[in-house]
Amino acid sequence: MPRKKLPLGELRTATITTKITPAERLHIQETARKCGLTPSEYIRQRAIGYEPASALTPEETELLHNLDNCRVDIVNYANALAGMQREQRMAMFNRVPFMLEWYKQIISVMNAVNDFINSVVSGGRIQKRTITNLRKLNK
Repeated sequence: MPRKKLPLGELRTATITTKITPAERLHIQETARKCGLTPSEYIRQRAIGYEPASALTPEETELLHNLDNCRVDIVNYANALAGMQREQRMAMFNRVPFMLEWYKQIISVMNAVNDFINSVVSGGRIQKRTITNLRKLNK
């Protein structure tokens, strides 16, 4: 990972040395890599109270792509509804059994989208509940 150049007043010249076990060193290096940081930057951020967000795992990336496909489906449904005449839409949506089935199908997609948006807004990783919802959509 290339080092970023700091302005003269922000150059880091002081050091703190601490001894750790080889297992701890490996854990720090691996966690820093997952966060897209150097071990020094990771330790510095943790020491000042900031917990960096980890990069997405391959599984989370795949689930995110699936979520994007769900979004495309929602847009396609909205476009199809917009292409219908008002009377056709009203007749379709006034059928209670149809609406209940439609709601059961769409709610898991909407929950997954909502969970993802909330996790992005809060600056965290994709939450466990979102991953569970997306796995259900894949089945």
